[in-house]
Amino acid sequence: MRSPCFLIGFLFSAVPLFAGENLIPNGTFDEGAETAAHWERADGLTSFFETEPGRGRIVRMDTCVDRDQALEWAKAFKADPTLKPPAKKPIAPTSYGSIGGNEGVMLDSELIDCTPGQNYKLTVDFKGDGKPFVWIKGFLMHPTRKILVDGYQTRLEPLSPSKTEWRTFSIGFNPTAKSPRITKMKVRLYAYWPNGLYYFDNVRVEAITPQEMAERVAHRSDVK
Repeated sequence: MRSPCFLIGFLFSAVPLFAGENLIPNGTFDEGAETAAHWERADGLTSFFETEPGRGRIVRMDTCVDRDQALEWAKAFKADPTLKPPAKKPIAPTSYGSIGGNEGVMLDSELIDCTPGQNYKLTVDFKGDGKPFVWIKGFLMHPTRKILVDGYQTRLEPLSPSKTEWRTFSIGFNPTAKSPRITKMKVRLYAYWPNGLYYFDNVRVEAITPQEMAERVAHRSDVK
């Protein structure tokens, strides 16, 4: 039996999910001018911040991009994020030579503090051509190198996404339950296969009570 940290894709369409404080700054992506504040810059070829009427700014990811072009652009964009994105090269929709058939596309939030022993809930709105992962990545301070290193990860894996309809998914997790030295964490939006378009909005991390965590574990069979 998997631990609660690895439970996948609860969908509670009739239950309010937004009662607590969102610990992820700008989880709606609406803050910021050209790009969303507190998030990595979208590269304009595989990842985009764009406006959807009625929702505001959202994240769109395109995994149907030629892998070689995507990797070459990633290097150039890292060196100079003010560069204009290249025109997308044609690629077959089912090609495994895409970035979606290999590394995938990702976009990270900034780091936030992780409280020892605290239970949390990760929530995201999603629609798209496939099933994404929304990761929680946890980090600890290396005792000798004095830098943050990976020490924890779990993921929200929506099991019933729609291509056209926004749906809300969430999981409970506790980074320090088995990794007590975790001090920081972040959200990583990730899309891969099948090739296509993936949309994200309203990313939230909230502190929850042990009772709510226990309830979420008890309802694991309600996954849609």
